[in-house]
Amino acid sequence: MSADEYTHEIEVQYRDLDPRAHVNHAVYVSYMEQAKGRYMADVLEVDLSEAGTVVGHLEVDFRSPVEPGETVSVAVRPVDVGETSFTLEYTLTVDCQVVATGTTVSVRLGEDGRPAALPEVWRDGLEPRRGE
Repeated sequence: MSADEYTHEIEVQYRDLDPRAHVNHAVYVSYMEQAKGRYMADVLEVDLSEAGTVVGHLEVDFRSPVEPGETVSVAVRPVDVGETSFTLEYTLTVDCQVVATGTTVSVRLGEDGRPAALPEVWRDGLEPRRGE
């Protein structure tokens, strides 16, 4: 991750746990989505619920369990910006140890439900933070 990444902290809640008393695999994706929402609000200045985007691709690699009482740090970094979509990379850590990595491709949809061009203001917010 570069110095331009965005980081969001999430405290593990009891509801996040599965019967084995660690964070359920699906909740890791929820953590990524929460971080993406904060990234969009803070960097792109758009509320995720009003962005008109859908996830076109999602990938997660799990490395280790997350336990009750821990805080997950989710680093978000744009890695590609297309005409109608953008790709974000996520690194989830606990105490500086990577517990999962992931990628999402978000596609912006127009009122007709078809892919639509990303707003220029989004491009401006994403481009300077692109990775090498």
